[in-house]
Amino acid sequence: MKIKEQLLTLMLSVILQFILTTADANEGPTVLAFEDHGYVNPFTGGVAWETSNHADVLSMEWAFIGLSEVLPLCSGGFDWTSVDDFLATVDARGHQGILRPIVFGPGYGDENYAPSDLLVNAFVYESTTFDNPAWNEASVQSCILKFIDAFALQYKNDQRVAYIQMGLVGLWGEHHLDGGPYNLANFPSFAFQKTMINHFIDGFGHFSTDLLTALSLDSAQDHGFFSSADTSLDNLRFGFFDDSLLTANHAAGDNWRQDVAPAAQLALHRQHGWGGEAYWSGCNSNGSWTTPPNDCGNGETLSDQAERIGLNYMLGSPAFDDNSISSATLLAASQMMGYKFTATAATRLDANTIHVTVENTGAAFCPYMVEVCTIEGCGGDLSTLSPGSSRVVAVPALAATSQVLYFNSPRLNPNSSQKIRWSNVGADDEAATLTVTVDAAGLIFADGFESIP
Repeated sequence: MKIKEQLLTLMLSVILQFILTTADANEGPTVLAFEDHGYVNPFTGGVAWETSNHADVLSMEWAFIGLSEVLPLCSGGFDWTSVDDFLATVDARGHQGILRPIVFGPGYGDENYAPSDLLVNAFVYESTTFDNPAWNEASVQSCILKFIDAFALQYKNDQRVAYIQMGLVGLWGEHHLDGGPYNLANFPSFAFQKTMINHFIDGFGHFSTDLLTALSLDSAQDHGFFSSADTSLDNLRFGFFDDSLLTANHAAGDNWRQDVAPAAQLALHRQHGWGGEAYWSGCNSNGSWTTPPNDCGNGETLSDQAERIGLNYMLGSPAFDDNSISSATLLAASQMMGYKFTATAATRLDANTIHVTVENTGAAFCPYMVEVCTIEGCGGDLSTLSPGSSRVVAVPALAATSQVLYFNSPRLNPNSSQKIRWSNVGADDEAATLTVTVDAAGLIFADGFESIP
């Protein structure tokens, strides 16, 4: 028996060598190595307010949704025209939108967006009075939940939307009042904060195929729900955004972000994707986050911060409207954030399947399901692939040695110009494909010798 096995091994080795030297003889071996492409991947990079500038190095545009713009009366119906108009404009540029509902936002449009029959308290910020919901009133809570549920129903399946930021609470929906007072009349209780968060997550979805919701990291400070002892939301799928990225001492041990509650939420939810905004003065306001070494003068570079917290995107709109900042500069800075997928091996499993090894060569998890595909079908889900890690994905593929690989995500319209692209030498960036030569060794020895009589 041993001699028979040895002879069969020799025969199979000869057959294998013949296959590898004759199949697709005109094709050279595929070099599967990392190389950045010339695009910004969906769900990643620098983000602008609505703009037509630098459209080729921008994947997302961002908007406040004033509550009264879509719900003029708590007792009335909804009008989503303003949101749909924004999304139609953004989609026409080949981008997706990030939406954050607010009740009041100093410096933005009409600034006050409370429905006319919503009970409010006066809130003074920089000598100006704003309408802050009377959060302890049952009618206010009912109105807010009515909006959240309708908002989710309207947009949960809309592929024009990249992210939902929960918003609504505090200045600009950032879950803070810049000093308070954080009493039950001016700020929602822990119990109602939890209720709102649950309505957002339940409404938009719990899975990697669903639209991701996120809320301000300020919700992990003392006035926020995540500073409480209640851990019942810790295992749910949602993300956070930080409205002061690249600020001085962001990573310092005595910075509040390293306190127990915020640090715990970062560890729990970095797999779901983080976002935020470059801090305003001297960073966002002048676009200096795009200028090497990309640290706004505060020591920690954008690349290092993105890797440390798992950052997918950052609002930095003025840079996109500054004619002195080139598309190449914007692209280089944007590519410091988010996931990147690099194929490192392709082998044949059987006559109908190949194995593709994919490494996440970026700084963050991908927030959504991403499949690897051939013309015969798709396989895998790369949303759980951590930066620096690899995974072998089984993909349907007939017996041709040369295979064309591409990505598919349920959060992207396949007819859109938005494509997830391979970060590989030799990839077709425009088509968003990668052609590989499949190693046949896996097919020849797939079953070993267990079936030999």
